[in-house]
Amino acid sequence: MSFPKDQPSYSGLPMELDELSPDEPIPYPLPDGAVVVTIESARASLSEASSVLMVLQAMSDEAHDVTDELEMLLDRFPMTHPHVMEVAEHLGQLVAQWQANVARLESVGARIVSMEPGRLEWYGVVDRRMALFSWAVGEEDIEWYYRMEEGFPSRKPLIEA
Repeated sequence: MSFPKDQPSYSGLPMELDELSPDEPIPYPLPDGAVVVTIESARASLSEASSVLMVLQAMSDEAHDVTDELEMLLDRFPMTHPHVMEVAEHLGQLVAQWQANVARLESVGARIVSMEPGRLEWYGVVDRRMALFSWAVGEEDIEWYYRMEEGFPSRKPLIEA
């Protein structure tokens, strides 16, 4: 897999993917639109990314409530009933807001791993290999990483890198 050298990081500086070891293949393809960032860029985006995560957590609860209400309404009224249409429109607005917030996360290179408990990660390079910088709600900074092929339970401190 090749990466453009001009791929932007959060700070606007290019992420040097030539730091990857040519002997270490990437264990699985990165998702479309994935951004590979430096740890500095990930840390610079943490405040915004964690705020967006909190908004998404609240939106998730609201979307569940609205979905439940819509299901109850559809048991009693036709789809064309004004209140059913109003609740369905509200749910549609929530979905659009959700997508906009996920796009904000992706623009800083972050992605959601888990809503509850809240966890975020960023693609990066550690010791010349692809890795994921890892953060969980309650942690003050991004201080952990794990290899793509290993998974969250095998997080290691970045100071070991």
